[in-house]
Amino acid sequence: MKIDASDKEIQDIFSLGYFRIPRFQRPYSWERDEVENFWDDVVLDQGSDYFIGSMVVYQQNKPYFGIVDGQQRLTTITLMLAAIRNEFAAIGEDNLARGVHKYVEQPNIDNQQEFVLNSETSFPYLQAHIQSFDGYKFQCDVGVEEQNLMAAFQIISDRLQAKIGKSNSVDGQLSLFSEKVAVGTLKSLRDKILSLKLVFIQLDNEQDAYLIFETLNARGRDLNTSDLVKSLLLKKIRATSATLDSAKESWNALVKSFDDISETGVLDTFLLHYWISAHAYTTDKKLYSEISRFVGDDDQKAAGLLRLLSDSANIYRVQINPVGHFWSKEEFDIKKTLIAFRLFKVKQQSSMVLSILRAYYKKIITLRVAKVALRKIEYFHFVFNAVTSQRSSGSIATIYSSHAIRLSNAKSNDECQIIFSSLFLALSDKLPNYEEFEVKFCEFEYLSNITKYKNVIKYALSLLYGNTICGLDINHDSLTIEHLIPESSIKNGVSASIVANIGNLILVDEKTNSNDLRDKSPVEKIKNLKSCGYPLELVGVCSDDWSELDIKNRAKFVALSLYKSMKIK
Repeated sequence: MKIDASDKEIQDIFSLGYFRIPRFQRPYSWERDEVENFWDDVVLDQGSDYFIGSMVVYQQNKPYFGIVDGQQRLTTITLMLAAIRNEFAAIGEDNLARGVHKYVEQPNIDNQQEFVLNSETSFPYLQAHIQSFDGYKFQCDVGVEEQNLMAAFQIISDRLQAKIGKSNSVDGQLSLFSEKVAVGTLKSLRDKILSLKLVFIQLDNEQDAYLIFETLNARGRDLNTSDLVKSLLLKKIRATSATLDSAKESWNALVKSFDDISETGVLDTFLLHYWISAHAYTTDKKLYSEISRFVGDDDQKAAGLLRLLSDSANIYRVQINPVGHFWSKEEFDIKKTLIAFRLFKVKQQSSMVLSILRAYYKKIITLRVAKVALRKIEYFHFVFNAVTSQRSSGSIATIYSSHAIRLSNAKSNDECQIIFSSLFLALSDKLPNYEEFEVKFCEFEYLSNITKYKNVIKYALSLLYGNTICGLDINHDSLTIEHLIPESSIKNGVSASIVANIGNLILVDEKTNSNDLRDKSPVEKIKNLKSCGYPLELVGVCSDDWSELDIKNRAKFVALSLYKSMKIK
């Protein structure tokens, strides 16, 4: 099977010939959410080289192509171009309307007008009611696909009219000044659509097309970034042996390193985090274009990139699955930090963490430096995400990316220290203040039927206790959460919010929880714990009678203790 893949803009694709959606393809099925999301992506994205995925075709007879994959996007783009054409025509810009229309319909070799996109399943509705310049709106059967097309075209037309201000005008008429503004807006949107990028994958024949279609259909999704990067690299790196394709084997080994990771799309996520840790910040939608531009026609660059990806894949696997990796006793703090990131459900830091681990394994930084750097990032996300639930903005990810790239290029420990100082200064500027932290922290609650914050509460209390007491290591995994005022007291009229409050919670081992403290009064529990040498004062339990006020004060004590201990700069 011969596969030819290349980056192309929409205007180049629509100039190649005519595209047919055969009957074995699924009909147009995009609904409101998908159409509106696509519109927003196209209209709101301000960057260049906007990548919208792949398109798989096979050559029929020149210049005719059958579409295997990408028909939903290509059809939606055709609807958008038709809507822009209609608006140009409505304000009297006939030349501009016909300029857009050539991407919808153009003369063939016999000089007969032919639609660039032809769908067999929605014929003749799509052609007559949407694509035609003069709108030959004759009666035809309207099934589910036709209704989807009608609804999508209406959504696009409404959005377009709102964009040019037509929906707010009197009787839908624009003033002369508004028409000039509308022309500029329509031109800008037209140019954006035509410059959208696709990976254009061309197959030789229909038989190969059916095979690819069945593969894609079985997976239930389009070709993703990792599929495209694999195709790009293996195409560039030629096999040096007739019996051994070393590039293919390297890629397969890379993929295999993530075999036991159940996370969806882990390979695509790895490629993104690697790239923004070593090259430049980008988004998943633009990643393939960035990699393709970097590799260019340079086979050596492709081979070098594959080697670096293979090296980083093993480190990334450790990063996202720390429990499955063997750690020395000295490295155990790194494991705890990586587990904490999973607990906080954050990914913005991934590029920086990958870069730190890479520098550690390459012995550019010491274990102590790596542990300190990772712990400070952990503290930041505990405050920023786990407690105060700040809105994750792109600025945090770009801060990490820029410093990760610098760290990837650093040659000495001194260089790394300068980079870390810069990073932690930038993060400290983003850190929520104590007042906000305290308010959110004191809202944490846990009962047997209120478990949303259970793991974060256990994490926070574990920080308060530290790793050792009286010279003995604490196994935090074996500890459970105990309520000083027991849950059973709720049945006797005690407020559930008081019992559940984090100020009423301590950590104890399972035996103490189940046998020694179970359902006893807070006075009895505190007395029992004191007799066992439990570090009550260390964790802020300083009262013997334990009232509602004590609980609220302890919650603030714990919040302040944690916030003060989390020095980032």
